[in-house]
Amino acid sequence: MKRTVLAFSLLSLLHGCSVKAPDISVTGEKTALESQVLGTFQQIESDAFVIASTREFSGGKTTLSAQKQEVLEAVQNRKFNMDDVDELKKARVVGENNRGFIEILSNPRLEIDADYRRVVEQVVAEENHDRRIIYERVIAINQMASKADPAQLETIFARLNSENSEPGTMIQDSNGQWIEKQSR
Repeated sequence: MKRTVLAFSLLSLLHGCSVKAPDISVTGEKTALESQVLGTFQQIESDAFVIASTREFSGGKTTLSAQKQEVLEAVQNRKFNMDDVDELKKARVVGENNRGFIEILSNPRLEIDADYRRVVEQVVAEENHDRRIIYERVIAINQMASKADPAQLETIFARLNSENSEPGTMIQDSNGQWIEKQSR
C-alpha cells in the first residue's frame, strides 16, 4: 500500500512537469596521436607561462636550456603577434593552410601597397617561424609524435590551428581548396 501511495504521489508531482533532455552534439573523437600532440602543445604553453612568471618574481635569474629558451620566446612572440595575425585573418589577407601554418592569400591591397605587403610578409614569417619551433619541440618531447608520419602531424597541427581560429577565417582543406570557417 505504501508503494502505491508513493508511486501515486510521484506521478501526481511529476504530472504537470516536463523534463527536457539536454541537447547533445557529437563531434569527431581525437585520435590518440592528436590527443598526445594537443596535450604536449598545451603543456609547452603552460610551461612558458610558468617560466615567464617565475622569471618575473626571481628577477630574471631562471636558467633555461637553449631549446627551452627558444620555445619560450616563440610562445611569447606568438602571443605578441596574435592581434596582428587575427586582424590579417579577418581581412582575408592570410589563412590557415593544411600544413599547420598561415599563408598569404590573394588580396588586392597587397598588390597596390608595397609597405602593407612587407608588413604582412614579416608577420607571416615570424608566426610561421615560431610555429615551427613549437612544432619541433612537441615532436622532440612527445615519443608518439616523434614516431609519427610528418604529413599526419602537419594535418594535426593544421586542425588545431583551424579549430582555434575565429569564424570567417580562410581555411585550406585537405584538397588545397580555401574555404571560409563557419560559425561554431
